[in-house]
Amino acid sequence: MGAWVANDAAHRGLRVILLEQGDLAGGTSSRTSKLIHGGLRYLEQWSFRLVAESAQERAVWLRIAPHLVRPLPFLLPLYRSAGRSAGRRAGRPAWMIRLGMTLYDALSLYRNVEPHRMLSAGEAQELEPALQGAELTGAARFFDAQMDDARLCLEVALSARAAGARIETGARVDGLLRRNGQVAGVRVGGRDIAAEVVVNAAGPWLDRVSALSGGSAHRIRMTRGAHLVIRPLLQTHALVLSATRDGRVFFVIPWRGFTLIGTTDLDYEGDPAAVACSMEERRYLLEETRRALPNVRIADSDVVAEFAGVRPLVYEAGRPPSAVGREDVIAEDQDGVIAIAGGKFTTARAVAERVVDRVAARLKRDALPPCRTAATPLIGGQPISDEERQAWQAQGQSLGLDRAQFDALIAMYGSRCHDLMKLIAERGAGGRLHPELPWVGAQVDFAVEQELARSVEDVLRRRLPIALGPYRRDASIIKRVADRMGALLNWDTGMRDEHIARYSSPADPMRTRANEGPTR
Repeated sequence: MGAWVANDAAHRGLRVILLEQGDLAGGTSSRTSKLIHGGLRYLEQWSFRLVAESAQERAVWLRIAPHLVRPLPFLLPLYRSAGRSAGRRAGRPAWMIRLGMTLYDALSLYRNVEPHRMLSAGEAQELEPALQGAELTGAARFFDAQMDDARLCLEVALSARAAGARIETGARVDGLLRRNGQVAGVRVGGRDIAAEVVVNAAGPWLDRVSALSGGSAHRIRMTRGAHLVIRPLLQTHALVLSATRDGRVFFVIPWRGFTLIGTTDLDYEGDPAAVACSMEERRYLLEETRRALPNVRIADSDVVAEFAGVRPLVYEAGRPPSAVGREDVIAEDQDGVIAIAGGKFTTARAVAERVVDRVAARLKRDALPPCRTAATPLIGGQPISDEERQAWQAQGQSLGLDRAQFDALIAMYGSRCHDLMKLIAERGAGGRLHPELPWVGAQVDFAVEQELARSVEDVLRRRLPIALGPYRRDASIIKRVADRMGALLNWDTGMRDEHIARYSSPADPMRTRANEGPTR
């Protein structure tokens, strides 16, 4: 959220500094279900405004970051016994799903990739053979979008920097400066940074920052969401399923050659930085997936990686976690701090627009231009002509990159791929980090020099997707990354080893299973 506020404010001509206590996307923003979606399940909560805004923002994301946000088809299966109190299947009855699909299209203003379609059981099974069983009567097919959450947050911040914002990582706010009873800046690591307006967009740490100013307590209710990455189960479609244990909706999604399963929804009261998938959550996700796909064999050894994140929801007492609303609340403390609670990744741009409108009103800057972020491509989202793509591909081939590598790189960097190619050409760093992965050494340099990466964790978790794959613990990859970073950042041997140890810590909240090798 903070990255979007910085991006919007910078594009309107305001002087901005974004302070991150760790790395960009180091918290919730890199631990999502990797979806930009309208929130179909929120229709059951009568959150029509949220669904409509989410659907409209999905279209914005597809337009401004087409390399990182792509249409993804979904199947929502229909079962004969769904909706019966003693039914053997969880799920919603067919009439409810048809009504929900029609409403979902309408709230998208009929501008989704395609309108929904109702399929027969045979048609659904042809698209995804994992959907089997005599109880299956059909499926609804519709579209949402899939994203690379960490890189998307990174590009929003880099776009803010390109527009003039100052970005500092590893900059934890320790205190607030005051003048005439109003907050007039922040204290970071012994430095005082003056500001006319301070925005608290700290996500799960919102209450901690609010406490520095004596602001409202319990603005947020933290809930934990866990995910598993397992061997590939699906072909091209994601599945929307209902858990038999509690009726919760969860997803089974094709993701980077694997399958992503998630998410859970449990209250959380610990350190947001230490959240991890519990044994019970792993059991829950595996068991419910087995029930939903009874003809697919899924063993615990099929789990490649697991991770969890914390949702900073608006505080509501007395409701189960999954029933807590996902709407945002923008509040202003008596001392002038503007705080953002709730919201979701999909609507972050729109929430930031409302925040910056409020900042402009506080500053009495009536002459500021209106928000332009809905029509401004992110730093890697500029259009790429066929001629440019062909030229870059030819350059990549001359540098030793095969077609699959080039496709992976342009999908990650978009219009910035040309800059990466230049770096490879200059340094001859086009060698793979691992024979089974498309990523090359120059990407480590690029992450350090262009993308604010400062640790091995930053690169392997949030600049490259290695931390959620089967080669996460590969010692040769970790050493290559640490050696390249050390040369650029002047690490001595002790510091390099410390970074390696920190990334490899057994307490890693985005850990892999004990069998560290790839699943075949």
